[in-house]
Amino acid sequence: MIHPSGTFEYEAEFTSDSFRESDVVVHGTLMKTRDCNRLVGPSPMIRFWNDRLVLVASDQSNASVRNTSFQIGNAVPLASSPGDRLYVVRTGSGGIGLSLLRNEQLILAIGAVTAVPLGNNVQVNKGPKGQFRFSDDFKHTWLEFKVGNEQLKLSDRRVTDIANYQIYVESCWEDGIPGIDECVSISIAHVPPVNLACLRSAILLRNGYLKLTGWDGTETFTQF
Repeated sequence: MIHPSGTFEYEAEFTSDSFRESDVVVHGTLMKTRDCNRLVGPSPMIRFWNDRLVLVASDQSNASVRNTSFQIGNAVPLASSPGDRLYVVRTGSGGIGLSLLRNEQLILAIGAVTAVPLGNNVQVNKGPKGQFRFSDDFKHTWLEFKVGNEQLKLSDRRVTDIANYQIYVESCWEDGIPGIDECVSISIAHVPPVNLACLRSAILLRNGYLKLTGWDGTETFTQF
């Protein structure tokens, strides 16, 4: 598992000032108050620019690196509006999860979606579980999606609609130490530009890397 100083879990709110000509910027705060270091500290700038999400530490206090970034595409800038809530997480397994909520309703989610808030209308659970966890059946994992009274199970590289959402599973989760997080896209259905952008974001994220810039200017790269 990744040490907590290499993880993060931020929330932020879009304002009218967030949307600029060349990029979109919000200011993140920790979802849970903790007294230990985080990858880019407790209150980074979160910037969507040139198909990348860039997190920049506000200062060196409690921040392991100066900034970090990864490819995410343009789904969030395309779908977001002032007042929306953004959640961005890096898990102990190294996966990235992101979600965008409007009035507690999910607009989109990308990556490790089981690690981020999904509002009051969407649930995602990992399967199998219980006594199957240590059986041969556990080699075949899936994700269970619930929206209202509808539910379905999906595994790798399947696109479908459930209720008013489009779902694509770029890769399912894998057990282990630390294991591998799922990489999924969920978006409001029947909005083609957002649906395509969200699907592309999941593909970019799953096949990309995390770029880290230390306080001494040293750059390192790590696969998800």
